Amino acid sequence: MLLASLLVLTALVPFLAGGVETVRRAVSEPARDWSALGTPLEAPHFLAESRAVSNWRTEAGTSLRPASLALAARWSTTEPAFVARCVKLNNYWCIKKARWSGEIGADAEGHTGFATAADGADAAAGLLRRYYRDFNRRTALAIVRRWAPAECLGTPPTATRVPTALAPRGLGGTLRARFLARNTRAGMPRRALAAKGGPLRVQPWSPLARMGKRVPPGSAPKTLVSVSAKPPATPRHGLLVRPSELLVKPSVITARPSVLLVEPSVVLGNATRAVETATAGLQKRFVAESAALPPLVAGLHPLDLSVPTPFCGTDETRIRNYAARIANSVGLKVEDDLNLFGPDGRPLPALRAVMLAMSSVELGALRAGPALVDAAIGRLDAGTLAAVGPPAPIP
Repeated sequence: MLLASLLVLTALVPFLAGGVETVRRAVSEPARDWSALGTPLEAPHFLAESRAVSNWRTEAGTSLRPASLALAARWSTTEPAFVARCVKLNNYWCIKKARWSGEIGADAEGHTGFATAADGADAAAGLLRRYYRDFNRRTALAIVRRWAPAECLGTPPTATRVPTALAPRGLGGTLRARFLARNTRAGMPRRALAAKGGPLRVQPWSPLARMGKRVPPGSAPKTLVSVSAKPPATPRHGLLVRPSELLVKPSVITARPSVLLVEPSVVLGNATRAVETATAGLQKRFVAESAALPPLVAGLHPLDLSVPTPFCGTDETRIRNYAARIANSVGLKVEDDLNLFGPDGRPLPALRAVMLAMSSVELGALRAGPALVDAAIGRLDAGTLAAVGPPAPIP
C-alpha cells in the first residue's frame, strides 16, 4: 500500500509543478484588457422618456449605501420604490444643470444627468466651495436656502391696469360696460324684460307671483277679514311686531302672520332695507376700527383686497430641517460657520460629513458612499493645489 502511494506521487509531481508554475506566471502577468476582446462598452447616454441615465443601475450598485438597497436597485428587474429620481441621474446631490463636466442631459425640472456618479460628486464638491467662498454662504441655513430654495415664490399676481387715457372713470365706467349693465346679450333693456315678467314663466299660484302681486285673470285678490272693527296699526318698519319683541318673544311672529302671507313684499322689503342699513353701518364701523389697529403682518394692509402674498410655512420648515441635518453632522447649529474650506480654498474635514448628510437628505433611503465622497474631495484638493501651487517650505 505504501509502495503504491509513493508511485502515484512520483508520477504526479511533474504535473503539479507545471500547474503551480502556470498559476504563478498568470498572477505575475499584467491584467489583460478584456474589453478589447469583445464588444466595447456602450457610452452612457440620457434617456429622456424615462428621465434617467442608461448606466444608473451600475453606478448605484457601486457608489451608494447601504449596500443591501444598492444591490437591490442594481439587480432588480423593476424600478424599486425607494429609488429617488436623482439616483437615476447619477446626481446624488440633485444639482441643477449648469454645463458641468460630465453633464449629458437634464430632466424637466432642470436636474442634471451625469455620465458617472463621480462626475456628480465632483460637481457637488465644487459647488459647495463656490457657495462657501464666492457667495459667502458659510452656515447650513444659508447654503440650503440657495441649494434647495423655497418653491413658494411669494409673488402675488398683478392685475392688468387699464390706461387712464382710455378709461378715465375706470373700466366699469366705460360706455360698453354701462351698455352691458343696462341690456341683456340680445340687446333688450333689462327694465323691459323685467316688466314683461322675465324670460321664465311664473305660475299665477306660485309664491313668486304673489310676491310680484300677480293674480290669475278673472279672480280678485284675497283680502284679510279682520276680526276687530279697528284694524291693527302697522309699524313703520313693516313688521307687525317690533324686532326687539321677536328677539325676546319669538312666538309673536306665529301669532299674527296675516300681513306676511298677504303682502310679503312689504314686510320682506322693509326688513331687507333695515338689515342692509344696519349692515352698512357696521361695515363702516369695522373698517374704521380696523384701520386704527396696527397691522398683524408687516406689509399687510387691512383694506387691501388684492391677492395676499402666500406664506411659505411648509417650505421654511423643510429648509430648516435640511439645514439641521447638515449642522448636526458636524455638531453645530444651523447659524454656525461650517468651516468647509480654508483660506487657501483647500477642503477641510467637515466637508466630508456635510456632503454625506446632504446626499442622505436628497436621496432618502439611499446615500452616497464614503469612498465616492473621499475621491471627489481628493480630486478637488489636488486641483486646488495645482492652481495655488505647493505650499512654501517652512524655514
